Amino acid sequence: MIKEFLQLIKFYRTKKEKRKIVFYSENESFIKFFSGLINELTNEFDKNIHYVTSSINDPILKTKNKKIFPYYIGSGSMRTIFFSLFNSDILILTMPDLNSFHIKRSPHDVKYIFVPHNILSIHMVFRKKAFNHYDTFFCAGPHHNKEIEETEKIYSLNKIEILNFGYNKIDELLEHKNHFKIEPSDKKTLIVSPSWGENCLLEKYGDTLLSALTKTNFKVIIRPHPDTIRKFKNHYVELKDKYKNKFIFEEQISTMDSFYKSSLMISDWSGAALEFALGQEKPVIFVDVPKKINNVDFNLYKNIPIEISIRQKIGEVISVSNIENINNLIDSVYSKRNSYKENIIKARKSLLYNVGNSSKVGAQFINNMIDKT
Repeated sequence: MIKEFLQLIKFYRTKKEKRKIVFYSENESFIKFFSGLINELTNEFDKNIHYVTSSINDPILKTKNKKIFPYYIGSGSMRTIFFSLFNSDILILTMPDLNSFHIKRSPHDVKYIFVPHNILSIHMVFRKKAFNHYDTFFCAGPHHNKEIEETEKIYSLNKIEILNFGYNKIDELLEHKNHFKIEPSDKKTLIVSPSWGENCLLEKYGDTLLSALTKTNFKVIIRPHPDTIRKFKNHYVELKDKYKNKFIFEEQISTMDSFYKSSLMISDWSGAALEFALGQEKPVIFVDVPKKINNVDFNLYKNIPIEISIRQKIGEVISVSNIENINNLIDSVYSKRNSYKENIIKARKSLLYNVGNSSKVGAQFINNMIDKT
């Protein structure tokens, strides 16, 4: 608590005019959604960045970049105070539900910008009014524009400023995929990377799936969502203990090496499936578990969520009743992987903005906004 308090004081003792651009991160993994923007702002526009994090393990705290000023405020009362007093010109976040719970907008004249941490639609897996209190929304693709417009109509909102942005994580996956050396032993590798929740793949159907996969001739990597480990720990540990000698369990998701190694993915409603397909140009097998609907107003929307509409364009769907026969589908999808690649590349052109260039577009927007203040 003392460390967080001292860091909070340090932040607010910095004159407002010297900390115009501020990023806030809930945990250490979110840096990957901001890194492209930060690199462009510091290198191309010579801007200082003030980066506030709630994670003591955030790598930004050890940065040697003299244009980045990091602060650690924890997740308790110091964070609440930080938000209530906030008075810089711009706050950039990837946190939904602003103003819905204990994290509130400040009374000062601040522009709140949302940067997506996946490309999923905003009206199914996210809660009701998750983005209603943002001033600006960086859209990953045209689906976000349509959904923001529909949200404004449903809730009679003032216009939310939008930027046709894109998605930096997919940009980076595309940039690095051709430079990753795949070892001969990894030629036939698949990754299981689902979402989390009581009706999701590992939580509800994990034993059935993993039992079936013991019969495949692929190397299998199990990459659970962090909340599967945290919120369904007992069930996850049982699965891991049962199959740890059969599969690789990858619990540290800071590295993307397993994406580069794998030829295909098995998933459910996870945003990772879209990142894998569009960022690696590789197919996904979707196990059709119940939809992950966290928005109680979901039925008010007419737009079909991208995570529903995209499935047949980037892979195949298998019913939960047919999981035991998934190995046949794995072999079929793998044999047609080049055909899927063509379809994925074609789909990506219409699904994402500024592929390979999103960070430049976003940084230019932020720089222009600052220059007007």
